[in-house]
Amino acid sequence: MIKRRKQEEHENTDRWMVSYADFITLLFAFFIAMYALSTINEGKYKVVSESIAIAFDPSKSRTKDIAAIPELNEYTAKDIVTEMFKRTFSSDYKKIQSAVSELERDNKVFLSMERRGIVISLSEKVIFESGRADILQEAKSVIDEIAMLLKEMPNYIRIEGHTDNIPISTSQFPSNWELSSSRALNILRYMVDLHRLNPGKLSAIGYGEFRPVASNDTSEGRLKNRRVDIVILNKEGTVQEPW
Repeated sequence: MIKRRKQEEHENTDRWMVSYADFITLLFAFFIAMYALSTINEGKYKVVSESIAIAFDPSKSRTKDIAAIPELNEYTAKDIVTEMFKRTFSSDYKKIQSAVSELERDNKVFLSMERRGIVISLSEKVIFESGRADILQEAKSVIDEIAMLLKEMPNYIRIEGHTDNIPISTSQFPSNWELSSSRALNILRYMVDLHRLNPGKLSAIGYGEFRPVASNDTSEGRLKNRRVDIVILNKEGTVQEPW
């Protein structure tokens, strides 16, 4: 029998495709891993974004979802205030800051930004005598400037009285609640009676010593706590007002 000549084998020139396919697979896996890592930060930024949206529209609130990520609580709280300042309240804040800049320099008022809105803090030493709720004559010019500024704004205003934790017990003020409430109410009445601010957009409340901003263990801390806060409420703060 005649044996057929073995067919000559040709060299396979397509072997490079195997290495190329392996390289593409590894590259794909690398980008998948990078994307998986990036979604962690994306989740954080998403929570921040949602928190900012909630600050101005509480109906979108998903408090449980945010609270479920404890490591984000401090991070988002700080960023909410920053973003609120930059994105929506910056023009109002700058306007108020410009109007009260001289009062700030004289340490008569302290301006701050909170989640509920803009807070103008008046120290007790500027507007009241210790243990009294009558507005000092020399303090009225300070309140006049603030009232004229508030009159131009459509926001709801809450006036909050605060004291330190040293007890008071007089026939007029049996406790710090009465003292802080009277101080807030007297400023409200002054603004309404003299400057004709819309009383439907004003409220007054007394917190006594129970909302301190500093430690009551030092005289400096107690001085900071004896104050009246005039709060220019944003949308979230307004929703919390009783109706």
